Amino acid sequence: MKKILLRSLWILVMFPLTTWASHIVGGEIEFYPTNRSANRFYVGLNFYFDQANGRPAAETSTIILYFYRKSDNAPMGNIELPQTTRKLITYTNPTCSSINTDLRTLLIRYSSEIIINTQNFADPKGYYIVWERCCRNNIITNITNPASTGETFYMEFPALVQNNLPYTNSSPKFGELKGDYICLNRPFVFDFSGTDADGDSLVYSLTKPWAGYASSSNPEPIPRGATSYPEVSWAAGITNDNMIPGPRPLSINRQTGVLNVTADKAGLYVFAVLVEEYRKGVKIGITRREFQLKAVDCPKNLAPTAMFREAGKKAFYKEGEVLTIKKDQSKCLEVMLTDGDPNQRLTIKTIGINFDDKSVSANPLTYITTSATDTLKAQICFEKCVESKNGQPVILEVIVSDDGCPQPLTDTLHIRVFIEGSTNNNPDVTTDLSGNRASIQQGTSLNFKVTGIDIDNDDLVLEAKGRDFQLTAVGMTFNNATGKGKITQPFTWTPPCNATNREYLVDFIVTDVACSKQVKDTVTVRLQSTARPNNAPDVTTSLTSTQPIDVGLPSVDAVALTFDVFGDDLDKTDQLKLYAQPKGFTLAQYGMKFSDKTGVPRLSSRFEWEPTCAQYTELSGKELTVNFITEDNSCGPVKSDTVAVLLRFGTMPTIESLDKNIPNVITPNGDNKNDCFFLESLSIATCGPQFLGIDIYNRWGKMIFTSADRKFKWCADGVPTGQYYYGLRFTDRTYKGTLAVIK
Repeated sequence: MKKILLRSLWILVMFPLTTWASHIVGGEIEFYPTNRSANRFYVGLNFYFDQANGRPAAETSTIILYFYRKSDNAPMGNIELPQTTRKLITYTNPTCSSINTDLRTLLIRYSSEIIINTQNFADPKGYYIVWERCCRNNIITNITNPASTGETFYMEFPALVQNNLPYTNSSPKFGELKGDYICLNRPFVFDFSGTDADGDSLVYSLTKPWAGYASSSNPEPIPRGATSYPEVSWAAGITNDNMIPGPRPLSINRQTGVLNVTADKAGLYVFAVLVEEYRKGVKIGITRREFQLKAVDCPKNLAPTAMFREAGKKAFYKEGEVLTIKKDQSKCLEVMLTDGDPNQRLTIKTIGINFDDKSVSANPLTYITTSATDTLKAQICFEKCVESKNGQPVILEVIVSDDGCPQPLTDTLHIRVFIEGSTNNNPDVTTDLSGNRASIQQGTSLNFKVTGIDIDNDDLVLEAKGRDFQLTAVGMTFNNATGKGKITQPFTWTPPCNATNREYLVDFIVTDVACSKQVKDTVTVRLQSTARPNNAPDVTTSLTSTQPIDVGLPSVDAVALTFDVFGDDLDKTDQLKLYAQPKGFTLAQYGMKFSDKTGVPRLSSRFEWEPTCAQYTELSGKELTVNFITEDNSCGPVKSDTVAVLLRFGTMPTIESLDKNIPNVITPNGDNKNDCFFLESLSIATCGPQFLGIDIYNRWGKMIFTSADRKFKWCADGVPTGQYYYGLRFTDRTYKGTLAVIK
């Protein structure tokens, strides 16, 4: 990526002297934005180089373009451009290149994308880009001393910022020129036009070429800032009005940019065209474009001839006459082609002057003559829809071209034909629905076919439209279609609940779109849906009670909470949906398992849950409600049922709650009453403090009993009456107490 140097950063670079050579054919500069918001621009120079006569050393790998301000010719910066394209330009007829081997022109393009600080390009009078180079072909006929004469490439562009806003403009873009040459005393046409991406108007005029300040001793100078440069010197007898002399000197169409000339003297002629760019009547840019054309004495080439004669007539058609094609006649004409030169390839082109070119065709499109007396025939046919309008004839041009050099010679046959409009039968649309009327129950489907027919086998469009409603909104399905002659499409209606108890009018329309006449036919069907009788669905569980379920603490021998849920319906064809709807939580939140079910009755699904200690701790002392719902697909007033299951959670066990149930005295006397020390209330839950063991001591601190079994039992065997001490060991603490033994 390269960047324009601003005036304050102007850098003059010294370059080695470029080899002098006579090689310049012409070219032009192009400049336009590629991304205006990012201030990116394309800048390029299209350089036409004489490969046949120029020295190869004159071709360079880079060039330097210079930017100036118009108001004071102040330098704004320069940019070095690399060579990006190198190709031979072609002839209109590529086979002509073998006739003039000394006419070989290269298109060498130097270009790059650059970034510009557009705020520095805001002068209202605009800017220009310039490059100078020497030298021209030494065999140029219409200027003096061509081998020492240079060319100045020049273009102007408007300020890039106007009224403090970005101003977008593209210079004209020019296509690749042809390498054609002029045949003496033969009309020659050459397209020298460009296009403008912004839609600006382009005005073309011939102008005297600029020589500039380049010379054979200084072939590529740093250009001076100026809005005009020294011109070439015309040779004797040459003026701005006859740059290429002849009975019809060189001229250009100001609007189209097409050059015309009939030359009568052989030679190589240079010329320049000024391309002015206008926006809303104001000139905003200029591009100077130069080129050279060679005039040679060509071998004689006879132009082809196109003729037409109506069937049954001896005289050929004369321009201005009006033919008539009646509506029941063929819309084809037979054109005869001749060429006085043998072995010529003739090409036919048809142009509709007051109708679409695509509506007429020629067959075949090419011929090859075998002798000077050949008469070839081509059939020119109008499409079915071509017909005269407003009483005016259809105007057709038939152009026949040969493959002569340098450009094809042509003949144009102008034919005026009054074509009567053809008869067009109306299309017809029908359905196979009896009486075009139906009433169905909700939950069922209606199917029928719609057919559009046209006996003319024209192009048809078949479509359906609901009156004051959208088909899809009420469960109707119909795909619009196109076809030729006959179309059949299915219609389906499965009424949803919102489509009951009203009549729907559906219009099926077939349109004959042949020749854009839009002839239609419509059939209307009347459809109605009613709600079907319905029993309410029912949901139950396998639980034996409707009371709340007390969820047990997680324990080593606990089992998961499990029950089944059933969805049922007396209407066994109904589609049911069975699902759980927890109140204020989700099943996944607590790891509860329940699968939603759909289908015909009866549906069942199992609820399973084994809470964790963490979940029980969170829910301790609370309740959870899970609603189980079943729905059917009916349109009845009651289409669902709900059963609620309440889950209740107790409190977590603590040592403090255990303290109330620990005995403080035992009487081991064999009466089986209070004979032993044990704990019936010791929790088996896996949550809360976990029991580790018990130790019992006498009054002197000696351990007389220990056990890790939560079902321990101490009956004071072998010890006397007295006071004893115990320690209940848990995972978080040891609970101590006293026990009296009385025997």
